[in-house]
Amino acid sequence: MSRPAISSLAPALRRPFSAQITVRPKAAFPSSSCSPVPRLTLRSSSSSASSANANVPRYTTKKTSASNLFKPTTIILICVPILTGFLGVWQLKRLKWKLELIDEVDRNLQKPPMLLPANINLSALPDFSFRRVIIRGKFEGPPILFGPQTKDGFPGYHLILPFARSDGSTILVNRGFITTTRATAIRERRQAAPGLNIDGGSDGKEYEVEGMLTRKGERTIWSPENNVKTNEWFWKDVEGMAEWAKLASGGEREVQPVLVDAIEEPDSSYTLLMNQGVPVGRPPQVELRNQHAQYAAIWLSLSASTAGMLVYVLTKGKAQPSRRPRI
Repeated sequence: MSRPAISSLAPALRRPFSAQITVRPKAAFPSSSCSPVPRLTLRSSSSSASSANANVPRYTTKKTSASNLFKPTTIILICVPILTGFLGVWQLKRLKWKLELIDEVDRNLQKPPMLLPANINLSALPDFSFRRVIIRGKFEGPPILFGPQTKDGFPGYHLILPFARSDGSTILVNRGFITTTRATAIRERRQAAPGLNIDGGSDGKEYEVEGMLTRKGERTIWSPENNVKTNEWFWKDVEGMAEWAKLASGGEREVQPVLVDAIEEPDSSYTLLMNQGVPVGRPPQVELRNQHAQYAAIWLSLSASTAGMLVYVLTKGKAQPSRRPRI
């Protein structure tokens, strides 16, 4: 009986398998005249493969942040926080400068008007910015038209004239604001500028002017270059105006680069004065806009937000470990 049992297992033995032979003790078989036959237990190869796969290490897909570092979006996000942070710090410095300037203006405005010395020390002039002064003398030509600008919605120019002081040097005086129509007539010599005759010379009268010393102007990137040949002044170049006034007189007089803004008369109507051709002076107060704190807050908040976006872009590429599906 042993031969048929083994021959029946021949087809199964031709397939790959893992065999495990379990031999029972003799006592487990019933008493019989036949000899005990070993029992063969067969396991398929798929079960062994599955047990082998259980020991295979898990695979993870890992993305490094270096792959996101050179993307255009990442490069922009790197530049934006740096630029906005620089602008925020610059606005903080401007805020400090503006606060110091406001304190200086307030101190000088509280002082009574003073008489300018005969010879003005130009090196000490910045310490007297926005200080009220009193000057006496005669207006001279040629007129300088500084603008165009607007005042209370009216377009026009500021009329600046050389002023020969009776007890000192010649300086520049900003007589005030005039309309564009009046400025064009003065430029074309169809009308005389206040304090001058039709030929551009002095009218011979002596004037007392209460004014305010101002700072030198600064050209911004939006201001065009002054055209000296055509007497067009787009930004307040005090030194250039003084040099031009000297050359216009044939070099006969020396003009110091000092500019005094005439103060307006109290209780005067702007519209009435401009219709009469009288220049409108500046107010005795100084209003300085101070919005640097708001600008600094905007730039610094943009810098912080874009820096947060940059951190998110660089860290989101680090993927969590993922399990490889079992077979």
